[in-house]
Amino acid sequence: MPSSDSADPAVYQRGDALDEVLPPELTGRGPSAARSTEEWAADAGIYDLSEQEYWNWLATLIQEGSELDEHLDDILEDVYDLEPAFYSRNGRRALQERLRQLHEVRTSVRAFEQDVEQLSFVFARADTVETGGADNAELVLSSIKRTYDRAYDLCLYKLDRISDGWVTATNLLISLTILVVTILFWLEFR
Repeated sequence: MPSSDSADPAVYQRGDALDEVLPPELTGRGPSAARSTEEWAADAGIYDLSEQEYWNWLATLIQEGSELDEHLDDILEDVYDLEPAFYSRNGRRALQERLRQLHEVRTSVRAFEQDVEQLSFVFARADTVETGGADNAELVLSSIKRTYDRAYDLCLYKLDRISDGWVTATNLLISLTILVVTILFWLEFR
């Protein structure tokens, strides 16, 4: 994300949940955010965790996903609350700001999605945990994606309505101008 504010709850980076449960300094791994998917799959240590560590990882992932979803809900509420008139520049700017926020959060959504995929893969490969446990993280992910899509679509819809309002106003102005010119022309040659 362009502005990485550590206090921002929406800033989720790849591996945040795993790093919270198992800090990289303790396990000898590098920072999770800097690792590729192939490096994750090749890391044999990730499959040797205890059952409690797996469940802690899942719980942390769900908690951080819920915080990300709440942040997206706040943006969605802001978009719902904005009902600018088509001639309002401030309203259009506010919608464009929400769209910019959504573009920034998209990186966090993608990072969370990759972590859920990794958790599902690890749960399926490790013999110590039930593979169905990862379904909860996938439910949170689907909720995040639905909220993101609704906010994004609604924001684009409202911006499109503003543009349509300008087109309608311009067409009305052109029609009135043509009507006045026609009346003047008719009066001149009557």
